[in-house]
Amino acid sequence: MSNVTLILGDLRQVGTLTDPGPAVPDGDGGFTQTRVPLSPSTWRFGIQRASVAMSEKLFGQTVVAHASYILNGRFHNGIGMQSQVTWTDRGGSVHTANVVDIVDTEGAGVETILLVTEITS
Repeated sequence: MSNVTLILGDLRQVGTLTDPGPAVPDGDGGFTQTRVPLSPSTWRFGIQRASVAMSEKLFGQTVVAHASYILNGRFHNGIGMQSQVTWTDRGGSVHTANVVDIVDTEGAGVETILLVTEITS
């Protein structure tokens, strides 16, 4: 029996999840990588800044120095290491982040925790 507690009221962010899709011709002889939505494509999560101490506690390894956030929400088995999460914060700014690491808390299929790195343009 699992002792995982996921507090649904803490899942205030809603993001869109995508994975790499097929390469599409760009019209100049090259290709552009497209993104395709996961199923389901939306995910509710809580968010916190990634500190080294918290990241090492949750992910149990040396942390990638450029990790931006830790996201936690209900279990989503479609999220992989090539997935991206896009969300809009309360101020209206859009954020897109690459998944750096994934944890299925206690392997219980209840909670997914992601370590992500924000993409800056």
